[in-house]
Amino acid sequence: MIPSKEQLVKFIQKNDLTNYSNIAKHFKLKNSTVADLMDDLKSRNLVEVKKLGGSKIVMVKRGKK
Repeated sequence: MIPSKEQLVKFIQKNDLTNYSNIAKHFKLKNSTVADLMDDLKSRNLVEVKKLGGSKIVMVKRGKK
């Protein structure tokens, strides 16, 4: 089951500087599904994604809950 945006943001806040793989494992999703979900959250200006080596690190934007 695909998590709501609230569930995703809450997980990302709780697990500061998490990556796509951790999100995928937690919600039992494929990395490609996580990428689509993160694109939606980025377009809503809720999260920031930065590339670090081979990983994409996800952070909640400052001032967002």
